[in-house]
Amino acid sequence: MTTVADDDVIMQEEPPTTKEGWRRFVDYQPEPPAALSAEQLLALTRSRRAAHDEARREYHAELPLVNTPIIRQMLGTGRLLVQLNRRQVSARRGLILSGASGTGKTTALTQLGRTHERAVRKRHPDSRHRLPVAYVTVPPAATAKMLAVEFARFYGLEFSARANMP
Repeated sequence: MTTVADDDVIMQEEPPTTKEGWRRFVDYQPEPPAALSAEQLLALTRSRRAAHDEARREYHAELPLVNTPIIRQMLGTGRLLVQLNRRQVSARRGLILSGASGTGKTTALTQLGRTHERAVRKRHPDSRHRLPVAYVTVPPAATAKMLAVEFARFYGLEFSARANMP
């Protein structure tokens, strides 16, 4: 029988909009619960069976995303732009992702960030202090100050409520 590990509890408390939460998001790989035979399932008490079923539901809820054509296109375009911008000092190429609510824009972007961070880690396995991706969220009508505050929050920087942009 599996139980919830401390890392899983922390992962739920730390959103990916913090550097610790982002690292957990990038590192996290769901572990399947133990496969039990029919006899083993019947031998479980009601509470242990409920815990086993919950562990199975949790595992299936966290399975990897299906690489739909849109997600594959987004990942391919994003990786190409990262490569094209690698040595650029100015005039970097950007990406605008638009679509209706609920179409997977945030999911596609987080997968691009996760894929990029894992690729950087493969190229530089000895450097755990690199932060190639910063994941922040702001509302559509966000100001530059709101964005700066979210970056400060991601990196764990302390700031006052009256902080100005610099």
